[in-house]
Amino acid sequence: MKALANEVNLSWHEVGRGRPVILVHGLGDDHRAWRKVLPGLVLRHRVLLYDLRGHGESELGEPDGTLRQLSEDLVGLLDAVGLPRCIVAGFSLGGTVAMRLAIDHPDRVQGLALVGTSSRVNSAAASWYEERAAAVDKKDPHLREMLDRDTEDVYRQRPEEISEGLLIRRQSTANPAGYANACRAMAGLHDAALDGELSVISTPTVILAGDVDQHCPPRASEIITSRIADSSLRVLSATGHPIPVEQPAAVVEEIERISG
Repeated sequence: MKALANEVNLSWHEVGRGRPVILVHGLGDDHRAWRKVLPGLVLRHRVLLYDLRGHGESELGEPDGTLRQLSEDLVGLLDAVGLPRCIVAGFSLGGTVAMRLAIDHPDRVQGLALVGTSSRVNSAAASWYEERAAAVDKKDPHLREMLDRDTEDVYRQRPEEISEGLLIRRQSTANPAGYANACRAMAGLHDAALDGELSVISTPTVILAGDVDQHCPPRASEIITSRIADSSLRVLSATGHPIPVEQPAAVVEEIERISG
């Protein structure tokens, strides 16, 4: 299905019945990042999934490289489907979008689940994002090889998941301009971290981290937890970055904790 949200057509899907939950995927993914979490939610929840601006089957529109625009897209989608308030779960980039939403529109968020995410990036990470955005801009002939290597790195703890991860990454970034836009949004967390704004989030929040996640290590989750009053942190052992794929049952359990 498509919905006009914040002047772009976003591709979205719905399954299940019950208390509403919306799932926000990460950089270079699409809604299928949650493929292993979904079965555990559909019996008790109305689950909505969508592709971020410029990812998967969603339009790019006029991107401005900011988290706020990606967050306002989500507000527009909630309006379009008639959801005044729901649980929001975000993975990686999706977690930063979810935090931005909870800061700017607290009335729209009933509960917050932040999975393998960060409220800031250091200079090395910012350079990593900027390098990839620049590769897209200049149509680097080695871009696809770079994205494939990045995907293999993400799934280093679960090599059996690499083939599916590559399939999703190649399809979701068929037009890589949306990926570049999201890279710029993440790079912006270097100069404009969310840390100082997190204290305004009062909704119940659960935070999950992987103990061997080299992209968003547990320290990033500890920082978020220290700044959101009504929050709890769960660190998963022998777990890397793609927590919704590696530990789907744990993700479901934490979402259920804040679902009331």
